[in-house]
Amino acid sequence: MRLGFVCVSSIAIASSAAVASAQSGLPMPPRRFGFSLGANSATVAGNDADGSGRRTGVLAGVLAVLPFSPTIAFEPELAYTSKGATVSDPADPGFAGTLKMTYLQVPALLRFELAAATVGPHPFIYAGPALAFKTGCNFDVKGSGFSATASCDAAGANINSTDFSLIGGAGIAFRAGGRIVGIAARYDYSLSKISSEADFKHRVISILGTLEFPSGR
Repeated sequence: MRLGFVCVSSIAIASSAAVASAQSGLPMPPRRFGFSLGANSATVAGNDADGSGRRTGVLAGVLAVLPFSPTIAFEPELAYTSKGATVSDPADPGFAGTLKMTYLQVPALLRFELAAATVGPHPFIYAGPALAFKTGCNFDVKGSGFSATASCDAAGANINSTDFSLIGGAGIAFRAGGRIVGIAARYDYSLSKISSEADFKHRVISILGTLEFPSGR
């Protein structure tokens, strides 16, 4: 019920803002389709996440920016994202482990341009839910005189096949030769447990660049 109320409220706010923007006389920006590429700094949090640290991963995908008004747009994405964490053991300084997980993620973001996207550099913020489907999961373990890699399935970790999260971020976009180039930072806050047997969830900070191509009006 609360999620439904939030969704309805967001649509109502967007619709009201769209009407107000239309009445202001600002031109409607064109739809844009493009690519994103960036880096993740990923870790896990939760009651069973003791000793976890950050690992670097990749974020890459495609996106669309579909304006409701000069300052509000819907931004669906399809992204390959690498998550996980490093693991240490204070009792064994020679031990090092890494959980490497990859997902195909589908964010559905509401984007607010803080200046009209039709003129000059424009900062923006966005937020929304994301559903991700696991495409890979491995454990890397190193210790005194040994190293090993195993898939999560082979290790019997009971890793969940999907992940649901909330994404929020901000950036700035520039016009360049008829295209729009953007730089943004975002935070991916998972609401789902990674495993059905333990309490730990993904936490990811991302820095990414985007290249958007206008397509009509």
